[in-house]
Amino acid sequence: LSGMAVGLFPHNFAALSRLAVRSSPLVSMATETSSCDYLVVGAGASGMSFVDTLLLHAPEPVSVTLLDKREQPGGHWNDAYDYVTLHQPARNYGVESTALEAFTQHPEKLASRDEILDYYRSLLSRWGEAGHRVSFVGGAAYDFGSASYVDASGSRVGVDASKVVDARYTENDLPLLVPPKFSVGDGVDLIPPNQLPARGAGEGRRYCVLGGGKTGQDAVLFLRQTLGVPLDRIAWVVPHLPWITARDPPSPLRQNTCIEFIASALEAHAAAGSPPSALSSSAFLQSAFAKLEEEGKVYRILPDDTPTKFMDATLNRREAELLRESAPSVIRGRGRVASLSSTGDLVFADGSELALPWANEGGRSAAELTTYVHCTAGAFNFGASAAEGRRPVFSSEGEITVQELFQFPGFCFNGAVVAWLECQRGLSLAQKNALCELPPPPEEGEAPPLGPVAGQVGPLSAGHPLLVSLRNLRRWYATPGMGEWLHGLRLFSLAMNGYSLAEGRALVEKNCDGLVEAGLLTPPEEERR
Repeated sequence: LSGMAVGLFPHNFAALSRLAVRSSPLVSMATETSSCDYLVVGAGASGMSFVDTLLLHAPEPVSVTLLDKREQPGGHWNDAYDYVTLHQPARNYGVESTALEAFTQHPEKLASRDEILDYYRSLLSRWGEAGHRVSFVGGAAYDFGSASYVDASGSRVGVDASKVVDARYTENDLPLLVPPKFSVGDGVDLIPPNQLPARGAGEGRRYCVLGGGKTGQDAVLFLRQTLGVPLDRIAWVVPHLPWITARDPPSPLRQNTCIEFIASALEAHAAAGSPPSALSSSAFLQSAFAKLEEEGKVYRILPDDTPTKFMDATLNRREAELLRESAPSVIRGRGRVASLSSTGDLVFADGSELALPWANEGGRSAAELTTYVHCTAGAFNFGASAAEGRRPVFSSEGEITVQELFQFPGFCFNGAVVAWLECQRGLSLAQKNALCELPPPPEEGEAPPLGPVAGQVGPLSAGHPLLVSLRNLRRWYATPGMGEWLHGLRLFSLAMNGYSLAEGRALVEKNCDGLVEAGLLTPPEEERR
């Protein structure tokens, strides 16, 4: 960043400095020491779910210290913009023991930011009332290298824990905390979406929303619906058009799952005559989206353009239609913005430049007339841990790292699965890790200057996260007692969608057979898996 834009995000860099770190060259002597069975670093969706399932299923009572850099539990919800709601049904989010939907007033059970934070705060009380020994430490930065943290008073506290759980490995990247990758000229008014409510419609104020994901979609909807900003005063930069999950009757409480998506792709592929060329391109997965679109289960923003991304953002029909009405304001086909000039022009990664429609109106530059909204953080880039390298979920050093084992919807579910496996004393370390296959790490090479692009719809290879999810679920069904637990778990999406254990197993086997027949998995690979 350059010039004035740095001053617009001063809190970002302070927040980043409070992140938990893997190692530290300076290991200070702790002024005091605490002890516990489990130290869980990160009190967001994954960490809270891990703790809850651990308390429910541990063979013997355990003591837990739950530590977070924020003052209260709830992870990224503490930093989310006020007008955000949960994307998925509340009945499929939170922890195993307590229904989030009981805290939710929204007719579609889309919990608000405040409702989710209230839910997570209440869990601390519920755990205590149930007799569990859980201590929450907020406003603390944990140093994995020295096994200590600095508390709110500035004192360094050592932690003697039997096991350390890293539950912040898949922490979301938010515009409030992650500065934009593009450079910003002096005088440009660049804000995170959190500041939109304070700006209002203004006296003819224009807005340029940067980013086409769910955050960008929410920003445009807030400008249109709440602030009442006219369409001709909005520009929306969408580098990659996304497929959007439909959130409508007759099944507003259902959400398409990764396992059902694979089934849709196989059905569409067979209906098209099983063309071999589709398997080496995006055509195989795109055929599934086309099928789901016909069934009213996904939307696109621009009717004549095929989306190329999917991050499981959800909209209802009314919201999707409002975004479609915004089509004249959409700037696409130019890629990502590399910089905002001091006059407010957009400079793209390919070197091309574009002036906003109202540039020089009344003799004033676009920068003078426009508020630019940074929605380009890439929530699932996991920047906090991206440089740390991939590691197994269960380590021989007594560390557990909660990671993405199962695709959409997954964060809370993955935390519960890892905790359940931890509680299975009959499984060895190797057996637990064999049940936790991870997607292969990104290919080595120089990182893109504007950051990675997540969710691209491409070929379905054997290491694709969809197939990793399928193989993991097949292993879990083969693990004694795990299938029964999964289908009694409120966080498991197939159970939410009404699948019995027998039906879930049958769908997984049908998918595996179809993938072998399609040539995406061979029988020997299946046998080894």
